[in-house]
Amino acid sequence: MPSNIVAYEWPLKGTVHIAYETGDNHIHEMVLGQKGSWRDNDITRLAGGPELEDAILAGSTWPDGHTQQVAYASAMNADGHIYELVMYQDHPWSVEDIMRQPIGAAPADGFALVAFNWKAAGTKHLVYTGRDGHLHELSAAVTGLWHYSDLTQTTGAPLAESSLLAAYAWEPGKTQQVVYVSGDGHLHELMSELDGNWKHTDLTTATGAPLAGTSLLAAYAWEAGGTRQVVYASDDGDIYELVCGQNGAWTFADVTGLAGAPLASGTALAAFAWETGEAKQIVYTGSNHHVYELQMPLNGSWEHTDLTQHLNLPDASEDVIAAHEWTPEFAKHIVYLDTAENPHIHSLLLKHGEPWQHTDVTAFTGSQPMV
Repeated sequence: MPSNIVAYEWPLKGTVHIAYETGDNHIHEMVLGQKGSWRDNDITRLAGGPELEDAILAGSTWPDGHTQQVAYASAMNADGHIYELVMYQDHPWSVEDIMRQPIGAAPADGFALVAFNWKAAGTKHLVYTGRDGHLHELSAAVTGLWHYSDLTQTTGAPLAESSLLAAYAWEPGKTQQVVYVSGDGHLHELMSELDGNWKHTDLTTATGAPLAGTSLLAAYAWEAGGTRQVVYASDDGDIYELVCGQNGAWTFADVTGLAGAPLASGTALAAFAWETGEAKQIVYTGSNHHVYELQMPLNGSWEHTDLTQHLNLPDASEDVIAAHEWTPEFAKHIVYLDTAENPHIHSLLLKHGEPWQHTDVTAFTGSQPMV
């Protein structure tokens, strides 16, 4: 989901990162090390990056380039450029205006932006929506030169008529995937192998799954299960999962129904694989402002936990949630905003075999609250 807050791990440094935008249009980074505590840095100031009002962020790490990066764009930016704040291993933050390279990239509309790395190809990727209604991809190898593709034009797929967008790499199949929702509520997958040839699949038609709503979408790969997943909600708040294995056949399931979990509300949804825990995870908020976790272990079934009740947490905003694995610590990490007028960022961390840890990271670091 498009957001002004993202969270990710950097296995090379053994760290966890939260990037977010403050009221002065600066992007900050909160960092947690394996044997340290949370700290906050104004990375817009450190890198000398431009200030974009109401920016959307996409954060990722890139093993082949030994970097972490935060890309950002804004609907308020007249030229539609995408900027990337980059930190190379043991170097300070720098900034790049990707669109300054003469690659003919279409302007971003500032509503949807996704980042990921593709290990099989050794590349990093950005997928975004353009002002022409098309989906566009930027990719770079270690040479530093960006390559641009108009995915809608290449595949002839229907237009993306919402900001629902997800993209990821599926390493077992050596493919990259882009998932979005068209105006008729159908889910679509664009997939490319290493040869660069893209193909399009209407996942709704292929599975007979219910139509997607307009607010919730996530997609990811699960190596332990050998599958790739698309997670979304219908207009009534039921969360569904589409699953595809090595045989290429898609199936779907009503996850909230199977787990006996409450319906989703708002736009807060995250889904990811916890490989060290051999489980797949879905995190979302309900209409009661509680954070719920859906979990399915390998060879198990879906179950749910009300984390707000379990940990006595402050109420969660229905707008933003992020979650990911922290590989070096065999942990999973959830980030959410509370419902205060100037909301605080909260971290929920579960290390394998230990209880959940809750930290109000905004209060702990003394950083600016989000506005």
